[in-house]
Amino acid sequence: MFIKVFFCALLLCSFAVSGKMLPQNWTRVGEAELSILWFDVYKAELLTPDGFYSDDNKPLILNLNYRRNISRKDLLQETRKQIQQFAGTEQVDHWLNKLLQIWPDILKGDQLTFWLDSEGDGHFFYNKGWIGSLKDPAFSSAFIKIWLSDKSNYPDLAKQLRGEFR
Repeated sequence: MFIKVFFCALLLCSFAVSGKMLPQNWTRVGEAELSILWFDVYKAELLTPDGFYSDDNKPLILNLNYRRNISRKDLLQETRKQIQQFAGTEQVDHWLNKLLQIWPDILKGDQLTFWLDSEGDGHFFYNKGWIGSLKDPAFSSAFIKIWLSDKSNYPDLAKQLRGEFR
């Protein structure tokens, strides 16, 4: 009996420490795979509570299931290149300094999840465990545009994620 109580208390403490849990039972809007040349990079999936997406959609979840190893340094450099078109340099520098403290190195098979909550705050999960948040709606908006905007570097991927098919 003591062991059961101990493990339940341990489980509750882990949730209290992180303070964040991913919403459950959301519906897939769309999915897409990113490959560059002959390298598979990730499979992406967009989820919302009702399975529909519009430009002002909040909340939403973007799952990135990585198909290759990516160092934190490379992930941050690529994020800088992608997000710059949606925000000013000073903002991007500030955000990337925060992400440097949050993001790990990615290994093949890892999942990085971004949850945009209804207030516009962004929360990151690594293999389903919360790793940090940026409470800045401007960041969340710019970050999600990397995958969902027609002005992103991969507009076909964006259409697939938004549930629009060519």
